[in-house]
Amino acid sequence: MAKYKEYKDQFVIAHIVDLDNPEAVTTYAAHLSRMLGKGVILLHISDPAFSTPSPDEAQQRLQEIKERMVEQEQLKDVNYAALKGDTKMIVDALPTLLNGVVAVAKVVDGAPKSSLLNAKTLLRTYATCKIAFLTVQEPLPYGKVIKEVALTIDYKKESKEKMLWSTYFARFNHSVIHPLYYHYNDEGLHYKWYANMKFMKKLFDGLSITFVPNEIAGKKSFVDLPALDFANQQGYELLIAVTTNEKDVAEWFIGTQEQRTILNEYHIPILFVNPREDIYVLCD
Repeated sequence: MAKYKEYKDQFVIAHIVDLDNPEAVTTYAAHLSRMLGKGVILLHISDPAFSTPSPDEAQQRLQEIKERMVEQEQLKDVNYAALKGDTKMIVDALPTLLNGVVAVAKVVDGAPKSSLLNAKTLLRTYATCKIAFLTVQEPLPYGKVIKEVALTIDYKKESKEKMLWSTYFARFNHSVIHPLYYHYNDEGLHYKWYANMKFMKKLFDGLSITFVPNEIAGKKSFVDLPALDFANQQGYELLIAVTTNEKDVAEWFIGTQEQRTILNEYHIPILFVNPREDIYVLCD
């Protein structure tokens, strides 16, 4: 164990599954650490279902990763934890076990279902996590910062969860926020969507946040799919999304929206928030 128990502040959790290739996770974790003013905990979970290294082996590797990260990213508050146990139980306990406020995890195209690098497996593992989790496919280029952040505003109340996290990027990273929306012809859905837009404007105006809304073409059930296309066209660097709280009949057969977007061809990282009443937020 590292010295993370000495700290009472919140941490960015860099969930490193592939100890040989941690850069995708560590570079984004470092960026979030600087942006939010939080320390970093490098986490590896030795779980027979996913991982072969023992905690002792993993701890040695994490120590090496920490040393490289401190040198390359110029971070001082980097800690590590090699834990043994059930991955999902540990992930669910991240807010209290490691004072986590956001996690970073890597997904790989073609990873087997038995691997936590598999997108669907990762989503299932983080399905009840109380903190937001950023999924990435490749390292953040050196010197690049996330200045253009997109989120979709639909008719669901969960849109407010995305708005909250977007304010952190605007306030602490000076990012421009790009709310993307679909025009609802249905009067009831339009009313709910409009209420969300009014709430967002009030929230953003109150915090003096710069935002540029755009209407996009798409279907009401999967608005994040055309949002990714639009984000790629415009050069946006991040999409904030929520996971599906309750599946409808179609989603049981064709999959949820997040299963279709997490491993996207543009390699745009996605910050997911699980809609729940007891979601953990930043202490700021």
